[in-house]
Amino acid sequence: MQRNGLGLNADPNGPFHGPLAHAYACAVHIQVANDAPWNHPAGCSCCSPEQKRAGLREDWGIESPDGWRQQTESLISDRDSNFPASVLLELRRVSSQAIQQPIDPGVWRDGIAQMCWQHGLDEAAYRQSVDLAGLILHYEQRFAADGLLPPGGIVPSIKAWDFGRGANMARWGVQCGYADMHTSQWYAVQASEQARRHYATWADFSAAYILGRCLHFDNGEFGHWYTAPLEVHHLMMSHPQSPWLHLPFRI
Repeated sequence: MQRNGLGLNADPNGPFHGPLAHAYACAVHIQVANDAPWNHPAGCSCCSPEQKRAGLREDWGIESPDGWRQQTESLISDRDSNFPASVLLELRRVSSQAIQQPIDPGVWRDGIAQMCWQHGLDEAAYRQSVDLAGLILHYEQRFAADGLLPPGGIVPSIKAWDFGRGANMARWGVQCGYADMHTSQWYAVQASEQARRHYATWADFSAAYILGRCLHFDNGEFGHWYTAPLEVHHLMMSHPQSPWLHLPFRI
């Protein structure tokens, strides 16, 4: 079954149930966009180990097993690759939790001003933070319009952007010869466990992944950095063989 030409492929010898399948389901945005089987233990078979190593070197600066391990551990940790956005999202979450209801943009902006004052940040830093918060709100409004979020929905964090890439990085270690299968799968399952700690559903995880990706690459343009994962999201939420429909997020 396909949606707008995008298909969902599976490796018949790969996992379909259990923690490892859940881990690979966390990584589907990259796999499906590349027309690779979502549950392939090594990521894909479309390129040689030499080509995969060259890609990791060019895109990630990874040149050795140690470099691969460090990058994988960074992605599946609680460290956020987009620290400024994560700080703002956490500020909104904590503020909302304190009053037991969603906060409006004005209250969020006031909280940003207070945070900047407490940390001795200047007007330029405040303006940058407010602009970033505005960009996040802009994405969330578009997400709701496109069915990524319910009406009025928000993204609580963008850790999914790291965890999803971490699950893929784990199996790329096998493909490029930087890790054995056991090590790769252990890291992939750790990424899955992190995802389940921070999110409640596949839809929540996916929206957070897409926001993280868009803040990194798209900058409010709603170009292919947004439309490609949006297409994957809708495919995964509707395809009868989608692991998102057969694997509970909280296993």
